[in-house]
Amino acid sequence: MTDQRGGYGGERRDEIAYVCAEFQGLHAGLEAHSTEGAAPLERLLAALRAGADPTAPLEALHEALLAAGDAAGIHGQTRGLNLIGVGAATPDEWVLLCPTGQCSRHAWPDDPEAPHCRIGDLPLRREPL
Repeated sequence: MTDQRGGYGGERRDEIAYVCAEFQGLHAGLEAHSTEGAAPLERLLAALRAGADPTAPLEALHEALLAAGDAAGIHGQTRGLNLIGVGAATPDEWVLLCPTGQCSRHAWPDDPEAPHCRIGDLPLRREPL
């Protein structure tokens, strides 16, 4: 289900944000321990790039991660837990968000160049707090 910006609901966006933020580790883990290699991850990226519903590819990726030995997959990660005084630097009234609105990824603008979205290879968009 998409929201008014063309993105997905909160849980789905969190799952996509997790995949985006942990992409390299997930890719390496699947390549090393999955019978399909990184194919489930690549299918999810293809669906997201095409604007297709990511529900089935996300579930397939979750199952592939579990089969590869990841105890939590993509559904069991702690999200949105930011302890006071721990974590990213305090933003200077800006936050960087997913440029496509498909996930809930965010970053603080502590580097002159914004990180890039793994789905569309676009820099994260800058939004005021």
